[in-house]
Amino acid sequence: MRFPTLSELRGANWDHLRTNAAAWRNLGRTWESAFTEVHQASLRPGGTDWTGAGAEGFQDRAYLDLVKVRSPADMAGNAAGIAERGADAQDSNKRLVLDAVDEVEREDFTVGEYFSVTDNRTYYSSAAEQAAREKAKQDHADFLQYRVQNLVNNEDDIARQLSTATAGLHEFRFPDEGTDGGAGRDTLGPGLAPNDPQQFAQWWNHLSQAGKDAAYDRDHFIGNHPGMPFADKTNYNERHMTDLIANAQADIDRLQASRDQVALTPGGNLSTLSQLSVLDSQLQETKHNLDGYRAVQQAMQSDPNGPRHYLGFIDDRGHAAVSIGNPDNAKRNATFVPGTGQDLANFQGSADKSKAMYEATMNADRSLQSGDVSVTTWMGYDRPMDVLQAAHTSYAHNGAAALDDFQAGLRVSHNDALAGGPSTNTVIGHSYGSTQLGAAALDGHHLDANNVVAVGSPGMLAEHASDLDLPPGARVFASRAENDVIGAVTGASLGPDPMLTRFGGTPFEAAPGPAGRFDLPTVDAHSGYWDNMNNPALINLGRIIAGRTDVTPPTFTP
Repeated sequence: MRFPTLSELRGANWDHLRTNAAAWRNLGRTWESAFTEVHQASLRPGGTDWTGAGAEGFQDRAYLDLVKVRSPADMAGNAAGIAERGADAQDSNKRLVLDAVDEVEREDFTVGEYFSVTDNRTYYSSAAEQAAREKAKQDHADFLQYRVQNLVNNEDDIARQLSTATAGLHEFRFPDEGTDGGAGRDTLGPGLAPNDPQQFAQWWNHLSQAGKDAAYDRDHFIGNHPGMPFADKTNYNERHMTDLIANAQADIDRLQASRDQVALTPGGNLSTLSQLSVLDSQLQETKHNLDGYRAVQQAMQSDPNGPRHYLGFIDDRGHAAVSIGNPDNAKRNATFVPGTGQDLANFQGSADKSKAMYEATMNADRSLQSGDVSVTTWMGYDRPMDVLQAAHTSYAHNGAAALDDFQAGLRVSHNDALAGGPSTNTVIGHSYGSTQLGAAALDGHHLDANNVVAVGSPGMLAEHASDLDLPPGARVFASRAENDVIGAVTGASLGPDPMLTRFGGTPFEAAPGPAGRFDLPTVDAHSGYWDNMNNPALINLGRIIAGRTDVTPPTFTP
């Protein structure tokens, strides 16, 4: 992207990215839906079972075509996410530039079309004042150039990410007619996995161990499927995580070798510097991905005196879920949804919060035994990485189905007979995680949870607790520390404060948290709900997860 003028920037929008994102997501769904329809129709054309060698040949080919088309469908969905996040980021970058322009002009300077800065004052009371104004002018110009350059660089980064995400589409093709293409019946294994969690569970539980292994060999992401028992999820997801770590390390070695080779190119021209910049960016991103996998691997290390940990989700897009205790056998299940800035490299920090809630739950009901409680740290959606991104609802809407599916899967795989009945399920959203929680229960989504809890919430996208699509009798709770900095933006763009009486939930007490200078709110208060087992917020969270309703009313109300 070339450097824009001020007028061009004022008129700029990134609707084309959002339009393309919608088209790509719809295209991916259309591909998968069409091939699913062909495969299903091949089994019972016209409602009649079709058998015989010819039927098997056609059904086999239709099935493997469906499996194959899921790859480009996933690419299209990934590209859609990149485009949507890119549009949100560029909207924020544009706002930062224009805010900087406004600040410059408030100080009696004029900003030119190419972001030059001119002092409107023609008279100065002293040489010192003139020097100060000259310095301020130069500082403003430098800062504006920095802001605009950041927007330009981000535009180039979006283009590069989209090119990488869709590169495989150019090589995608189906095997030629008449070739095997992997469609021999002996390679089919257990058949097609249903999407519905209940149907998937029935299909999975009827497979032999060899059939399950064959399903994993065909689809390494099979362990993420809602409805699979968590013991099996952990088995296959840990196996897959080992591959993801090895692949990431191989990518790092390859990129580092390429960078070293480019760095040795004599001359140091602009093309060389550009290549180095791209390779450095890719290298940094890949190293960060590897750090994320290793953080999840670390979170899977169980306390020798505590319950085993289970890996309910892992993919190559920054998503993971780790459970303390087996959700399938627990009487009390909790899912913790972290918010802004929380990525896999920071997974342990969120996992520590889940551990604190596990202990608080055991303290809240002394009759609970080992194995009766499970708390899952769920990072199954694309979290906003900064406060500017967190002003947008797209992250929550895009992750709504994933949270719904995870909760539905918890119900399906749960061993009611062993646990003495269905578990009491609680979903806790912190910060933007509470916004994600709200999105999962709105706009046609249903969140299968007995309790939902918003902690330090900027808003849940709902005007009232009753707007959330939850099971009958479900309860909505909320808490916010008095010195939590989130209060500065709560109600701004993500819905009203869930702590308010008119929202219709049940607010509960939290320690005020540390105040800053001049008694200003702090980030420490925003993240401190789990720092001390004596914090009333943590005690109340334990009570809610344990199935109690006697939370402590708040002394602070917004």
